[in-house]
Parts: sequence; structure tokens; C-alpha cells
Amino acid sequence: MRFALKYAALAAACMVTFPAHATNGYFLPGFGIRSQGMGGVGIAYGRDSLSTAANPANAVNTGMRGDMGFAVFNPERSAHDYDAPFATSPTFGFFNANVESDSKYFLVPEMGFSMGLSEELHISMAVVGNGGMNTNYPNNLFPGLGVPATPADLRIGIDMMQLLIPLTVAYKVNENHALGVSLVLAETRFRAYGIDTFKAFPILSDANYLTNNGFDYSYGAGIKLGWLGEFMDDKLTVGLTYASRTYMTKFDKYSSLFAEQGGFDIPESYGIGFAIKPVKNLVVAADVLRINYADIASVGNPGPGADPDGFGPKSGIPAMDFGVACPSAANPYCLGRDLGMGFGWDNMTVYKLGVQYGVNNRLQVRAGYNYGKSPIPDNQVTFNMLAPATVERHYSVGFTYRPNETLEVSGSYMYAAANSQSACGQNIVDCVEIGMHQNVFGLTMGWVLDPGPVALEEYGDGDWAGINFDGWYAGFGFGQSQYQDVESSLDEGFAAQGVTSSTTANNQTEGWKVYTGYQFNKYLGAEGGYANLNDMSANSTTSIGLVHTDLVSTAWMLAAVGTYPVTENFSVMGKLGAAYVLQTADVKVGSALTQRTGDDAYQPYYGVGVSYALVDNFKLRAEWERFDLDDINIDLMTAGFTVAF
Repeated sequence: MRFALKYAALAAACMVTFPAHATNGYFLPGFGIRSQGMGGVGIAYGRDSLSTAANPANAVNTGMRGDMGFAVFNPERSAHDYDAPFATSPTFGFFNANVESDSKYFLVPEMGFSMGLSEELHISMAVVGNGGMNTNYPNNLFPGLGVPATPADLRIGIDMMQLLIPLTVAYKVNENHALGVSLVLAETRFRAYGIDTFKAFPILSDANYLTNNGFDYSYGAGIKLGWLGEFMDDKLTVGLTYASRTYMTKFDKYSSLFAEQGGFDIPESYGIGFAIKPVKNLVVAADVLRINYADIASVGNPGPGADPDGFGPKSGIPAMDFGVACPSAANPYCLGRDLGMGFGWDNMTVYKLGVQYGVNNRLQVRAGYNYGKSPIPDNQVTFNMLAPATVERHYSVGFTYRPNETLEVSGSYMYAAANSQSACGQNIVDCVEIGMHQNVFGLTMGWVLDPGPVALEEYGDGDWAGINFDGWYAGFGFGQSQYQDVESSLDEGFAAQGVTSSTTANNQTEGWKVYTGYQFNKYLGAEGGYANLNDMSANSTTSIGLVHTDLVSTAWMLAAVGTYPVTENFSVMGKLGAAYVLQTADVKVGSALTQRTGDDAYQPYYGVGVSYALVDNFKLRAEWERFDLDDINIDLMTAGFTVAF
């Protein structure tokens, strides 16, 4: 695997000679791991306590149970601003940057509890993430302007996390109808940093409350209503839900960034859902959800738009077009005022479809699809470089496994396909391209004291022995990857091109893997899986200028696994095999646009680890693994779990 890194030196030399030019908004797709495995449906179908966050009336079907889990959320975001190579009209066009967000992994916890006080009256509480926006770009998208000038290496980004706690009461009116209501408590945490350049424009109400003020917190509450109706001998369920606007306290530290003096309420939403059961162990569910982002001034107010006339009147920046310079109180369009600029989001309609099948009396499998057109208009991409919520199509799979009568283990994986948006002739910048794709892995445990009226029927009638998964297991590990020998490899590559260099590298980053295996006996098994080894970045000071290299690596693995049980619960293990490693290298010299190349090859792969069995079919595992490449080695250190089937 020498090509990917060695190419960096060759590409850098060529670029000097031949310069080149070139989730449902911020809501999560569904409440709970089980829901996300079905595309996020939940208005007409829910069996765990987290589903009451989608429709409060679901509490009449959840029984008495507690749920606790987490998701590993992996959004990959990029932003690119640049001057149009053949511009026909003048624009600001001050900036040129092409960056990817360094913040790529987030843990999203979830927990809930539900119980029936009587046959008619039920209560529930859930703690769920509503979503968020987080970017952490290593290079500034808007460098240079202002006094002092914003340095190009000043990090820029935003960090927003939103938590909901619905407290629910549901009442079964009769055999076929149920109503529910939730008091939804909410907390939002936010910070912004690195957007100092906007202080150079006469658009602010107060430059002290724009950026770099650390975390600020907002609190509030709203109401959510829900109805469930059963028809056709319980083969059809229809659900309706309405969530009021959640009124939040203001972000005082960022009162000159968000409209309405730091306001950031959670928008109103409403939807309808259907669930059909052709047979009792098959569920097909669909939801349509409307989210009114445009009603929230800080989200829906337009930001910088098209710039047909250049600097001056009708510039596309409302605060500058008003004719009275900010921070004058006479200009209502200054950032932070009631009509101040926002992200320009439209209202959003989300379509969800999910299928669940009860394989037997222990296992359910599910799949889903979720679509919502990006709420970002193409003429609003400038501010949205800080929050590129562009994904539209989500694909998911999931399962629930009952190892015994009181425990459920549910997992899901969701992939949000890459989607980008771009526009030229924008204000402040000329051309902008933003994009994102996502991976979401989730695992949750349910402790079931009362499964509810129909939950067990949906598992199916067949005994687990009808499908023999004996010896099979699956697992997940999360931790750190470390690239070895990067500096020497790059410097050798430059030397081969006749270029002197000195390289420093940031060679540690997050890493994760998913895998499955088969245990032939207690000593020997085979295991295969996928590892995201993430990326490393390096800066090389060379005789042709500063060269920045980013290298991204992923791998498909297959290995023999030896296990030695030290005690009944504790084991040590070793593995030896091969990995198909795929790498992509991005190389940038000075301000030149990035050049990209790729490489793939089979390489040796080995590792050691330990495991501890908490119960018969659930083990904790910690491992060190090495991917032995031609010019560098990559170490992956993870901690995680395995579930035996």
C-alpha cells in the first residue's frame, strides 16, 4: 500500500507546475434504536418506552419496561467556498477553502420507562436526543478579513445538542382508541467559534455576542398530543400526532448571532402514521411528518443570498441593503435582531417506511427507508457551510433478540446517503458546495416486566431452534486508530521527487468496526468485518511550499481467531488474517485546490484481545489490531461487545 502516500509527494510536485482550479434537518430520523431500524416510523407503531416520544398514545401498548441504549452517530461533513473560474458578474469572492469537519463521531444516549397504572391509564418517561448540528473545520472558511485578520488556520464551527424529556400520560378510551399527552421538557447546548470574519461587515447588532463565547444553554417546554385507532380487527392502526412549538430561553452569549436576540425555539411538527399487520408477525408501517423549520426566525430567516449586483445596494445581505448601517437600532435586519439573518431553512416533509418480521419466538428483523428533501434552498448555502444538513435518503436495518423472557437486545444500522448542494453568485463568498453523509449504529437493552398486549405475538410462533445460529456472533468496537511511520514515509516520497521536506502529522483519530464470526469450538473461530480507520493529516514544509495531506482508510477483514478461556467468564484471544484496505489521499499545496487519488490492496492483519462474559450470550471485548501496510502501519484499539445468537 505504498502508492497512496507516495503519490502525495508526486501530486504536490505536479500541482506546483500545473496549478488547478476547480438526518431530517437537525432532527433525528426516529426516536429510539428500534424505530431507526424501521426508517424512523413511530406514529402508528411503537412497542418500547422510547416510542412514546413519537406518539404519546403509544404508551398504552408498551407494557411495563425500561429501555437504555446509545447510538454512535458518524456524520461526514464537507464545505468548499471558491471563486467561479469564469465569473460574469462581480461578487465578494474573498474566500477559498475546501475542508472536512474533524468532529465525526458522537454518542447519542437514550433511556425510558413505561408502566400501566390500570388497564386504561398508562404513564411513561423518555430521555431522547432530538438531534443537533456540529462541525469542527480545521481551516477557516472565511480567513483574512477583519482587524486583526482572521488566520487561515483558525478552527471554525458550531456545536449544538438538543435533548428532549417527554413526560407522558396515555388513556385507553375504549378497545379501539387511545389518547396521549406529553409535557416535553427540552435543553439545548450551543457554541460557535472562528466566525470572527463577520465582524468586518456592518451586519451585527453587537460584535461581542457573535462567536467564541463558550457553551451557552437554553431550556424550555412544549406539549405533544397523540391518538391511536385500531381498525379491521386490529390489522390496521392509524396514528396522529401534534407537537407544539417548544419555547426556549434565549442564548444570551450569542444574542448577536441568532435572530430575536438569541432565540432558538424548537419548531412545531405534526404527522400521520399507518401500521398494517397482514399476519400477526409481519408489520408494515409508514409515517408522514411535517416540521415547520421556517417558523423559527433563527432557522428560517434568510441569510446571505444571491449577489447579482456586487457590493452595495441589493447585495443579498438584508442588513446591508436596508440603508442604515448596523449596529444602528433603526436597522431590524442586523444579526441578532427580530429580522436578523438565519439559515434560510424551508419547512420539511419527511416520509418514512418500515417493515418488521418476527422470524420466530426469539428474533425480529426489520428494515426501513426515510426521505426528506433538504430544507436548505440552494441560494442559502453560505451560512449553511456551518451546518450542512443536506442528507435526504436514509436506509436502515435492525433486529430485536430475546435471550430470555425479561431481556430484549435491539440493534440497528442506518446509512444516510451522500448529498451535496452548491450555488455560485452568492454573497460574502462566490461559489459554495456543501455535503454530508452519515452512518448511525445503535444498541439498546430492554428490561421487560410486562410486554404489553400484543408485543409477544409479533415475534412469530416458530421455536428458535428452527433457525440454528449456534456458534454465530456479531459485535461492535469503538476506539482509536493510530497511523505509524507517516512522517518518514512522506519525507521519503518527497525525496524521491527531488524535493526536500520536513513533515509533522496528526496521526491519531477515532476508529470503529463491526464484525460477525463463527465459533467452531471454544478454542477456534473465524471472524470477518468492516473497519473504519478514519483519517490522518500531515503538514510538510517543503522546497515547493507547504503541502497538506489527508489520508482516509477503511478495511474489510477476515481472520482466524484463537481463544483461550482463562476462567469461566474471562478469555484471551489472538487473530491472524488478511484485510482488503482502501485508501484515499487528498493533497494540497499552498492555496491550490486539493488533488485526490486512491489505492486498494490486500494486506496482512493480526491482533490480540481479551473478553469478559457478562451473561451467556453477551461479552465485553477489548482489542489491539494491526493493519500491516507497505509503507505505514495502522493500529486500531477498540472496546466494545459481542452478542452470540
